[in-house]
Amino acid sequence: MKLLQNKYKIIFEGIVGSQAYGLDTPESDQDIKGVFLQPNEDILSNNYIAQIDVDADTVYYELRRFLELVSVGNPNVLELLFLPDRCMLYWTDEWKYLLSIKEEFLSKKCYNTFSGYAKTQLSKAQGLNKKFNWEKKRTERKDIIDFSKIVDRESGKTFLVKDWLKDNDYTQQQVGLASIDGFRDCYRFYLDDIKWVNDNHRFDDISFSERGYKGIGEESTNEPRKSVIEKYRINDWKGIMYFNREAYSTHCKEYREYQKWLKARNETRVATNKKHGQDYDGKNIMHTVRLIMTAQEIPLQNSINVDRTKDRNFLLDIKKGDVDLKKIMDEWSIKAEELKELYVNSSLKDEVDLEFICNIELKIRNNELQNY
Repeated sequence: MKLLQNKYKIIFEGIVGSQAYGLDTPESDQDIKGVFLQPNEDILSNNYIAQIDVDADTVYYELRRFLELVSVGNPNVLELLFLPDRCMLYWTDEWKYLLSIKEEFLSKKCYNTFSGYAKTQLSKAQGLNKKFNWEKKRTERKDIIDFSKIVDRESGKTFLVKDWLKDNDYTQQQVGLASIDGFRDCYRFYLDDIKWVNDNHRFDDISFSERGYKGIGEESTNEPRKSVIEKYRINDWKGIMYFNREAYSTHCKEYREYQKWLKARNETRVATNKKHGQDYDGKNIMHTVRLIMTAQEIPLQNSINVDRTKDRNFLLDIKKGDVDLKKIMDEWSIKAEELKELYVNSSLKDEVDLEFICNIELKIRNNELQNY
């Protein structure tokens, strides 16, 4: 914060995340969020900075950006106005003023944002596609040959290229491919018979050279490798190969995502999910339930209960997978659907008035606050 204070006025700094929710464990990081005021001359000179990410756990919002986000009911930003006192690290008169009118930022838009965030967490938690389970079936790096099939010229039957080569005692390095005009990703499939003879030592007096075919492809390539086929062998193809480019591209994308996730993943979280053995991420489901709980209370209490200490045991049991996660998901998905009627029938305003937001910003920037 000291580095920012040298250039900007910090009006608030607080602890957010698991510590604010009362759901922290010894392994939890400390997340910090704050709000700062950028000098008017910077803004007028077109040098506006909406947000400063100090590191992965610390972020500061400029006042205007903060007001924009709270006015549309952004859960992660709106909760800054409702943090428990134990999480308040630093605040000024400007922040005291915002706290005095914090209920004015609550509207029926909170239904869309809170339920939307909850559904996003639910989506992340579901199914075998969760990256925790990728290790079972999708982490092996595959090559072009794994996505290629061949229609055998002689039999007319279709085989995986890998199987065809194995059954006929060839390797992929002995293959020569030639594109077929008008047929994308289809290739005439040739074989280097001379290399086959050499490799298998069928004769001791081999005196001729190999054909120099390039094979099907290598790990470093994303395209099948085409070879120069001798004119007198043009009609000597063994079959037609089809390369499933779309499936290969999908595999490459997923593999890159998995490798990126491996580098960034939380090992403790991975171990917890493996331990409980359910095909869901308990932490995502915990946050789904927390968000729905909070969303239920907003229209009833005209407030946001950030601190979930009273629900700590229940929520942490979900995180650890000590309960039936599928049952929890089903129950709270129904509760999420019930939120709409709760908000429609509430006394909350439909939305936060834009003029109200503008007046707040001007009042703070022009230093017109009194008695705070």
